[in-house]
This record gives sequence, C-alpha cells and structure tokens, in this order.
Amino acid sequence: MSRALLAVVVALSFGACGDNLEPAPDAAAPDGLLAQLQALPGVTATKTPTSASGFTYYVLHFTQPVDHDNPSGPTFQQEVSLLHRDRAAPMIAHTSGYSDYYRDSPVQLTRLLSANQISIEHRFFAESRPSQVDWSKLTIQQMAADEHAIIVALKTVYSGAFITTGGSKGGMTAIYHRRYYPDDVAGTVPYVAPISFGAPDLRYGAFLATVGPPACRQAVRDAAKEMLQNRRAAIEAKAMAQAQSATEPHSYTRILLRPAVESSIASVEWAFWQYYGVTFCPNVPAVTATDDMMWSFLELISPVSDNDDAQVAAFDAYYYQAYFQLGYPDDGATYLDPYLMFTDADYLNSLPTAQPAYDNGVAMHDIDDWVQQHGNRLLFVYGEWDPWTGGKFDLGQATDSLRLIQASGTHGSSLTRLSDADRDAAFAKLAAWTGVTPVVTMPNTRAGAPESYEPYEPREPRVPPAIRRALRAH
Repeated sequence: MSRALLAVVVALSFGACGDNLEPAPDAAAPDGLLAQLQALPGVTATKTPTSASGFTYYVLHFTQPVDHDNPSGPTFQQEVSLLHRDRAAPMIAHTSGYSDYYRDSPVQLTRLLSANQISIEHRFFAESRPSQVDWSKLTIQQMAADEHAIIVALKTVYSGAFITTGGSKGGMTAIYHRRYYPDDVAGTVPYVAPISFGAPDLRYGAFLATVGPPACRQAVRDAAKEMLQNRRAAIEAKAMAQAQSATEPHSYTRILLRPAVESSIASVEWAFWQYYGVTFCPNVPAVTATDDMMWSFLELISPVSDNDDAQVAAFDAYYYQAYFQLGYPDDGATYLDPYLMFTDADYLNSLPTAQPAYDNGVAMHDIDDWVQQHGNRLLFVYGEWDPWTGGKFDLGQATDSLRLIQASGTHGSSLTRLSDADRDAAFAKLAAWTGVTPVVTMPNTRAGAPESYEPYEPREPRVPPAIRRALRAH
C-alpha cells in the first residue's frame, strides 16, 4: 500500500509539535463540556491549564469500587487526565500501567489521529488508591473493570471511535481490558507489551543472549563484570557520596546501599538493550576505563538511585502484581553469578505486604488463549532487540490484527520507526478502525539522541533493579 494512498503528510520540523495538530474549534468545548463531565455519575472534573497546543485539559476523578463484585463496598478515587480536541474525533484511551505521569502529554496515536486522549492511572498506584489498601483487589480483572467504567461513561460525551493503547505494562493493561470487555473499543495498539508465563519466565534470558551485535553484547557484559569484580569499592563510594548529597539526597533503608549498587550493575545488560540499544554501542566503556567513566556509564544505563526508598515505594503495586499474576522475566546474566556478594535475604524488604501466592500463570495463559483464539483488531509493536520482546504475544488465530517488529528496536519502538511497508499496514488498520487517516507530524528519529520514546512523551518509569532482584528472591 503506497504512502500516497494513505495520504501521510510528513512535517518539515518536529519542533512545531502542536502546530500541525490545531483542530477546528469545538464550540461546545470549554464551558459546556466541563458541565457535562461534572454531571457524569461519580465524577469530578477540573479544567486545568496546559501547554499542549490544540487541546483543552481536564483532570477527572472517577469513584471506583475497590471490588467491582461488591459495588456497595469501599471506594477510591481514580485519576484520569483528559485532553479534549473535538467530541467527534477519536478517543485514545491510554494507560501507562503505573501512575498517571503522562497527564497532558499527547501520545503517538493521539497525534497521528488528531484525537482526544484520556490517560488513566492504574488502580492502587500513586494517588489512585484507597486509604486502606486491600492488595488482593489489585488484579487484572479489577483494573479492566475500572477502565470499562471510564470508557462507558465517556462514550456518553464523545462520539468518535475509541482506541486503547499503552506502552509496556500499559500495553499489557490494554490487552487485559480487551479480554474482559472485547467490545468496548474499536481497536487496541499495545506497544512493546510482553506476556510472562512464569515467576520467573526463563524465555527472556535465552532471548537476551541473542540480542545485539556480538561484539557490543560482549563489551556490555565485560563492563558489568569489571564493575563487580574490580570497581565495586569505587562505585559504592560514589553512590554513597551521591546519597549524602545536599542537593539530591537518597535514602536506602528498604534496600541497603551496597545491595542496591550490586543490583544496578547486574541489570546493566538488560537496561542497555531496553533503553539505549545498538546506536549507543560506541559509548560502552572498555575495561581499562577510569572509575569516573564506569560510574557515569552505570548512572546513565542503570542508576543506583533507582533503588532508593522513594523509587521502591513508587513500585510497590507493580511488585505485588508481578508476583501475583503478571509473572516476571529471568533476565539471564548468569555470567555475573561468581561476582555477586549479596543473597536473596538482602532484597526481601520491598514488597508492600505479605507476598501473595503466585497463580502459576493461570491469568496470563487465559489472556494468551483469548488473544490467539478470540482476539481481533489488535496491533502489536515490538523492538527486535528489546529484551522484553522475549515475551512477545503470539497472534495465533486473531483476526484483523498485526504484530510488527522494528528492526534493531528497543523498548522505545513505535509505529513511525517501522519499515515503510509495516508502517503503511499499521496506518491502514488505524484508518479502517477509526475512519481517520493517520498523519505523521514529526520525523522518525531525533538526531544525536539514543532511541527512546517520542520527543515530547514522558519516558516509562524504570522498575528498580533491586525490585527485580527481590522478585527472584521470593
């Protein structure tokens, strides 16, 4: 299918990120829309200033039951950010799978389709949790019901096609919602979304051993080994100085500093291929590099400060989900085992409550069966050299669906970085599902920057390496 047929227009500069997105004004938007949003049952809405060109921004809070099977029981307030463009335009229902850190940042699909957008905070993350948390209600079924309620309510306001999406855990969340409420939306676009069948799932380590050019892969491994074997004391000293900094102090009481350092080094290979990839190979330090160069590399790729108390606390809900239903990867790195000093006991203080019993993959096998046997209108995007691609979904017999892989791509892989043929195929699906032809308003890459997310999308939060070690400890 030709680019001309899809009428894809490439802007001359990504600097005018909103200039090409200005819609015809919606006369009903400012005051009438706010009143209609505030009239939705159980919803509060506040109009909020934004620099996102072409949008009006509202922060909504939906009253949700802690247990959708007991709607008369306790409730909590779930935060949703709304970027309004036009009532008749498509609605992109996005979740990060974590907190609502996107807020008023338009995601790729929102820009491609000149759409409205909601960004849904996942239940029990950040502010969207009850004062007393019943962790047993942090399930994929309950979050799917949250998203269903939000979409049903907003369909009374917006007439355009709804598309669910998200990256990584957000993409996983979008698939879970479709499994339980398959008819809520016109389609789903999960970016770099894995599915894990174990705790741990051993597929990932084997996949990681094949990622990237062999020379670069070995250089990354050599650097990690060098840091553990010969530079540990120097790196620990630098981490301690950072922790005691007057400008940006860090506390390490849930995971102590020295185990935190070790877990960050042990995660270097995974983090390198997840976030930076092949274009960053020339920046891998040789084993003869100085301590300062090794520290700078570690801080860029797998920062020790990602394991501080604040970061570990921010991921307590993820920890519970991964151990209960989602599973998690075995990230390999057995070549570092001879150089590890700390044991499982050093990582056991990060789970927010008594650890649940793993469901032995029941939930994820159910999701996988639905995708392969009943899935439709699914558009998966993966990066060839993203470690999480070791757990990519299989389409099986899914209809009107695609699974596309960006060559040499990382966890920042996207529709606009696909090959021309794959991009055309993806855009054709989006046009068919929404009635809107996608329009590219920025170039595919940013000169001088490692491959990551789109220039004005927030980067996905990094799961602390110490939590990943703690998962294995359980």
